[in-house]
Amino acid sequence: MERLSTFLTLCECGSYTLAAKKHYCSQPTISHHIQQLEEQYGAPLIIREGKTIRLTEQGQILREYASQVLTLVEESERRFKQSLLRQQHILSVYVSNYISEHFFSAILERYYRDRADDLLEIHSYCYNDLRSFLLEGRTNYAIMPNYAQDEQLHRHFRSVPLFQEPLVLVVPKSHPWQQRKLLYARDLNRQTILMAQSDFLREQIIENLRKIRSRNQFLQMSNFNVIKKSIMSGYGIAFLPYETVKSEIARGDLAMIKVSGLTMSRENSIFIRNGVTLGERETSFIEQVRQHFRLLRQEASFA
Repeated sequence: MERLSTFLTLCECGSYTLAAKKHYCSQPTISHHIQQLEEQYGAPLIIREGKTIRLTEQGQILREYASQVLTLVEESERRFKQSLLRQQHILSVYVSNYISEHFFSAILERYYRDRADDLLEIHSYCYNDLRSFLLEGRTNYAIMPNYAQDEQLHRHFRSVPLFQEPLVLVVPKSHPWQQRKLLYARDLNRQTILMAQSDFLREQIIENLRKIRSRNQFLQMSNFNVIKKSIMSGYGIAFLPYETVKSEIARGDLAMIKVSGLTMSRENSIFIRNGVTLGERETSFIEQVRQHFRLLRQEASFA
């Protein structure tokens, strides 16, 4: 494995010197590993051309299969780790960055009150990463936003609704609209709308703006926190989940304004792989999460 890794690094770097730096070893060590591989396969793999290298036909073949071999080794290590985690009563939880940041502190506090001996390993990612982990089989469930447009995810997973939240229009505190209680579609025309990287959320917002015939310029930002800072700096306005801007609105750093005829919301759910029966600990944790959001809905209705 070590010699194959050295070979792939040399292919990537294109020089023995750079490969040695990347592996934190001497150049002769790289040369020795390549020589051992060439002796093992009985054919030259690398041709030196000055300070660069060129793969022989046999080297190109080995490069393709070496990459597959190392990928399989990494996958076996990951599966092995997952097996050990199950044996050690460690529960891996995959959750969106947004839900983790705004809701998980209270959820974990409640969970540990009932199951103090359980250990949780929290994996927090953006929607696109969680979606990939689900579809690639790295996890059987995840707590994340639910977009009806994501047909592939809905085809392979069932969704358990948790809560629905409004997407509110947010502007900087110095914006002329701050004094208005209601906007109209014509007000939004030609405004710069800041968007997060989620393709499905962006598609949802653009589709709703099209329905009211609003023509806008859209700028993509990496996450909600970057969007909030950009709004405060006057770069644009945005439609964001209320929970992400609640504190800034309360402090007066941002202002929330309603738009006539435009109502947007986003659902958040637990996605569970079709045909999979989760274990007792997974089921218990999911029920705790559902109970948490049921209580939040009840509190909101009383308020």
